[in-house]
Amino acid sequence: MTAAADRVADELRVLLAEVTGRDELRDIPATTALLGGGAGLDSLAGTLLLRQLERRYGVDVAAEDLNLDALETLGTLAAFIAARL
Repeated sequence: MTAAADRVADELRVLLAEVTGRDELRDIPATTALLGGGAGLDSLAGTLLLRQLERRYGVDVAAEDLNLDALETLGTLAAFIAARL
């Protein structure tokens, strides 16, 4: 990942912990899947995360990535956001 994506990933870890109330998400690696087994985001947490991303970064992931491939892992989401900053 680029330095910008690394910085965004660090910020996303904090945001994930805040959105879910799960402090252990502050330490997940960039390869962690966000949905399903990895970080375990459900549809509500995913929606809250997308809303926070738009507020914080001005990036509407759902509008720009219709398949939501950017949400595959923490690293793919960080790279997606960093490329738009």
